[in-house]
Amino acid sequence: MKQVFYLISIAIISISCSKNSEQAKASGSMNDTIKQKDGTVLTYKKPGEDLILLKRDQSVYSKGYQNRLRKIAEYYLAKSEKDLVKFHVEKKEGELGYSIEENDWEDVNYTQIGIFNKSGNNLSTMQWLFYEPKSQKLYEFDLNTKKLQEFNLEK
Repeated sequence: MKQVFYLISIAIISISCSKNSEQAKASGSMNDTIKQKDGTVLTYKKPGEDLILLKRDQSVYSKGYQNRLRKIAEYYLAKSEKDLVKFHVEKKEGELGYSIEENDWEDVNYTQIGIFNKSGNNLSTMQWLFYEPKSQKLYEFDLNTKKLQEFNLEK
């Protein structure tokens, strides 16, 4: 009798946990973190769907670095104050994604991240980001001034 009660209890708990997990995924309220070299932990709310990844060059990235770049793209989407980015995150029309490639800007090697929205056959880049892995700093590219502006990773 105790075994039956025990099995039923486990079944109820596991069903309840899986429903909560599904509800959190459906509402887009899943949180994730990025750990920095200095020990800082950045927490952010993930966008509802997985992001599309486009590799724009032949660079080979480790799985760990690819995972970090995905988290940085998600973090940016969650924390950006840019109206265009906020509009696409809130509207959830089309699919959000990011592209990655290596780029030298003013004699510094960066991983360039393009944040985009894909709707049907149309792909429009909302923002170019430059990530410097040694310092773990993220920069937004300002099209008007053609300069990099540091994006505060602790917003």
